[in-house]
Amino acid sequence: MWRRTAVLVAIALAAGGVTAGASTAGGLRWGECADESLRAAGADCTTVVVPLDHLQPDGRVVRLAVSRLKADPAKRRGVLLTNPGGPGGPGTTYPLDLKPLLGEVAQQYDVIGIDPRFMGASDPVDCGPIRLRDVFRSSLTRADFNKASKLAAKAVAGCKDDRLPYASIRNVARDMDVIRGALGEQKISYYGVSWGADLGVVYSQLFPRRVDRMVVDSVTDVEGSEYHHLATGERAEAAFDEWAAWVAWRDDKYHLGRTGMQVRATIKRIKSLDSATLPWALQSALGDEKDHEVMARNVRALLDGKSTDELDGWLQQYFTTTPILSRFAAASIAFTCNDNGWPRADAPGGLSAYWRDVVRTRESEPLFHTTFLPCAFWRYHTSEAELVIGNDVPMLIVQAERDNIPLGWAQALHAKLPNSTLKTVDRRAHGVYEFMSTTVNDYLAR
Repeated sequence: MWRRTAVLVAIALAAGGVTAGASTAGGLRWGECADESLRAAGADCTTVVVPLDHLQPDGRVVRLAVSRLKADPAKRRGVLLTNPGGPGGPGTTYPLDLKPLLGEVAQQYDVIGIDPRFMGASDPVDCGPIRLRDVFRSSLTRADFNKASKLAAKAVAGCKDDRLPYASIRNVARDMDVIRGALGEQKISYYGVSWGADLGVVYSQLFPRRVDRMVVDSVTDVEGSEYHHLATGERAEAAFDEWAAWVAWRDDKYHLGRTGMQVRATIKRIKSLDSATLPWALQSALGDEKDHEVMARNVRALLDGKSTDELDGWLQQYFTTTPILSRFAAASIAFTCNDNGWPRADAPGGLSAYWRDVVRTRESEPLFHTTFLPCAFWRYHTSEAELVIGNDVPMLIVQAERDNIPLGWAQALHAKLPNSTLKTVDRRAHGVYEFMSTTVNDYLAR
């Protein structure tokens, strides 16, 4: 889950209605987008209807919001489906973010944005009002762990939508293939980052002969349980040490400490004010080294009792309840918790397993550990067998060597896909297209 928090709030705030057409028996009817930024860019929008349960294609349906930035007809080679990660966030406006990175390559593809099922404008799920602080929090003390458990149980108690069992990455991949067919394409090209990278891998496994070019950016252990993906607390500590060294060299500006240990002591002093919220506020800026200055400004503001635009915006989103953020949280929880790898609170020793995770990564008084407790109380779980990855689809995997996601996960995936290519860049980031655009664009263009 927390491999994807770089998009957590930003994507949630981008949600909104964008569809203007509808799928028909004869294909797609494209129309004007409701989103102003898409209209300004000349995009068009439609709706694609997919089965709620792909094993019962004549049953209930989900309506997916889809956007398109059209290729140059003289240069067009196909469609490029996209996903910005999450899970929980919409993707119809994502082609606007990608177009500058694609450069001239954008002329070769109809760039397709999709709000995945239950996200954004695609028949969103709703568990009632949810504050992000009640479900996305770190629990470093037993007292806060107990409090967080009660808040998590209360949050998921409102999740009674009978569509929730169908929130899965495999169903989103199947939805993508329905979209491919509705577009009239034999094959798709694809770019996805973070959870969207995992989605691309899953699509390649389910529909290997439907792939043209596939780029997966900052992939994880796709076969692993979401519970397994929590085991990155040590990486967050390494990211903090890197930032602490950076800010210590700039003590004349930020006055947070002249050494990494002094900076750590400063952060511990702030953390003592709120052991659950502040680690999240600080950790949100640790995933990419380009955010070092933002984090330094926020820490300085916290010490001085002042504010910054970034910190104020983050805290407002974290502590308040809005329909958009509540629906984002509901989708994020559903897609994260539906797998079978999570210890359950109603099983013997269920919550104790989560506390042992905290204790295991709490040696030497770390600052950060992520405990996602809503899944302990989640009542839905997939009935599908675990997915095994292994195919001959050509694929470009791009990864940061110092991502908070272990590089070994990308290397292991590369070993399972004999026709894949793995390219890395030496930096701390989660999402590396902007740093490897020549590599990615050359691959998409050839």
